[in-house]
Amino acid sequence: MRILTVAGTRPELIKLSPLVPLLDERFEHRYLFTGQHYSDLMVAGLLADLPVRVPEHSLQVRSSQPDELQAAVDSEVADFRPDVMLVYGDTNSTLAAARSAHAARLRLIHIEAGVRSFDLTMIEERNRVEIDRLADLRLAPTALCQWFLTHLEGYAPAGCPVVGNLGIDAWSLYGSPSAGATTEASVATAQPPFALLTLHRPDTVDRIEILEDLLAQIGNLPIPVLFPVHPRTRNRLQGVAVPSNVRVLQPLPYRRFCSLLSEASVVLTDSGGVQEEAATCGTACVTLRPNTDRPESILLGMNRLYPPGRGGDLPSVVEAARQDAEQAHPIGPYGDGHAAMRITTLLEAVAGREPSFEAKRHRGLAGNQELRQGARFLLDETDRRLRVVS
Repeated sequence: MRILTVAGTRPELIKLSPLVPLLDERFEHRYLFTGQHYSDLMVAGLLADLPVRVPEHSLQVRSSQPDELQAAVDSEVADFRPDVMLVYGDTNSTLAAARSAHAARLRLIHIEAGVRSFDLTMIEERNRVEIDRLADLRLAPTALCQWFLTHLEGYAPAGCPVVGNLGIDAWSLYGSPSAGATTEASVATAQPPFALLTLHRPDTVDRIEILEDLLAQIGNLPIPVLFPVHPRTRNRLQGVAVPSNVRVLQPLPYRRFCSLLSEASVVLTDSGGVQEEAATCGTACVTLRPNTDRPESILLGMNRLYPPGRGGDLPSVVEAARQDAEQAHPIGPYGDGHAAMRITTLLEAVAGREPSFEAKRHRGLAGNQELRQGARFLLDETDRRLRVVS
């Protein structure tokens, strides 16, 4: 069975890294990178930091426009002619690949399906909804994501198995203290307590009045703030006053970032993935948005929202989040670190093979029986779809 896995951004490379070697060993597998993220600070440094396979096919599109990305993926699909395409998350590369698979009548599997903020002003939310609509099989990272898919959007439960989150697999392999993640002294000159800050979403950084108000609130925090700056955010900071307690850093290698996250007193972020990582390592989190697509962390007391630009008191929210984290239930809501194993087991069932792993049901995560049902659903669904098209 031929499998094409498509990535386009730094987070996708990280999250797919535990899965790609398993696919290489068991299938005719091609790993494709669109080049949506093309900065060396974001990509080359990451690949040098982690023992992960570099995608052997790089399209170097150097654009985030879905139409341009899809045209490049279409060419690769025509050359490789895969049986199954795997896409991850909610980026424009993922949307472009999903559209390409649909146009080519391929079996499409969406990893990290059912993540919802219910805010259609977000590009990511619109992408997720369309990708799930195009997918033949939707792999939910959590039971709540599965519930959104089945109870709110009407997808069949068999077609939405809960496999966990590949980001937590990557954390377990490379980012956790037990995996040997370390922080270089040149980066972590601030001693705890300190805060870690990440900002990259357009709603946060593209509106100058929001960004200025947020930085002013961060300047009121009584602790140092380490701020590894995304390239697009750095452009927005030109002419903006950065508070004296904020230390601006270049984008960090993954291991160093994870080590800082583990040591921080609180993380301030507009990133979905960082919310998951913070909940996994037990660091207090304040999400700098009016909503979140990771509500599990809110429900378990691991995360609080702070809507920028609405006149809130950020230091008070940070202190409340730190107190919450001390009392939060120590259950990571985003999986057990075996999502790659479950996805591989499901694909082996699609190919008609015996499973390489014994996946057990665990806190709502799918076992081998549910994965076999998912594989059968994929085969039946695509057979039905192709008959209708024909």
